[in-house]
Amino acid sequence: MSKTILLVEDEPNSRAIAQAALSGTGYRVIATDGVTPAWHIFTNEKPDLAVVDINLPDGSGLDLCKKIRSHPELGTTPVVILTGQSGFENKAEGFSAGADQYLVKPVAPQELILWVEALLRRLAYDTEEGDTLKAGDCEIQVKSHIVTYKGEPITNLTGKEFDLLWYLVKNRPKVMSRKQILSKLWHTITVDHVVDTHLTNLRKKLPQELADKIQTIPGKGFRFLE
Repeated sequence: MSKTILLVEDEPNSRAIAQAALSGTGYRVIATDGVTPAWHIFTNEKPDLAVVDINLPDGSGLDLCKKIRSHPELGTTPVVILTGQSGFENKAEGFSAGADQYLVKPVAPQELILWVEALLRRLAYDTEEGDTLKAGDCEIQVKSHIVTYKGEPITNLTGKEFDLLWYLVKNRPKVMSRKQILSKLWHTITVDHVVDTHLTNLRKKLPQELADKIQTIPGKGFRFLE
């Protein structure tokens, strides 16, 4: 069965181009132009990924992203922000809202497709260690994307925040460089500040005792140290 993409874009030409590109690749695309109809579609259709513009007629795509992250069952759905706002502060705000990727218009249709494919590939983790990864009191259920610490669930992690925690725990106690993390989780090595921004957001959502286990090694990268 083909994956379902929710496309939220109010500019007709941009929406048509993105919808044609994604549909032509084999995805089932449900397109809409506002926050309210998008949320209704999201909760009823349960898409595999959402592509969301920021400036929408009835609100902000960032608020929609936050609502997606707060959903008790679908909160790890990958979200791509697709917008004309290109400043670093805009990108930081997008990632803080829970976006997995932030693309600035104009974006070539093929580039959008590549990012969608890369984000959906995270659902096919290498699970040679089994479905559950444990590190002390931290337990990560890989297939169901559930994290618990001392038996208590940790909610509202974005897909990329989950990926980062999983990747650092899986490779503990090795120090993983930014390039290694970008290559594995973003399939690129050229996106500045992305790893740091996501790690900052991840640490804020973790219990302090667990957050402290994620160490920054100046000039080298990051590691999870029990």
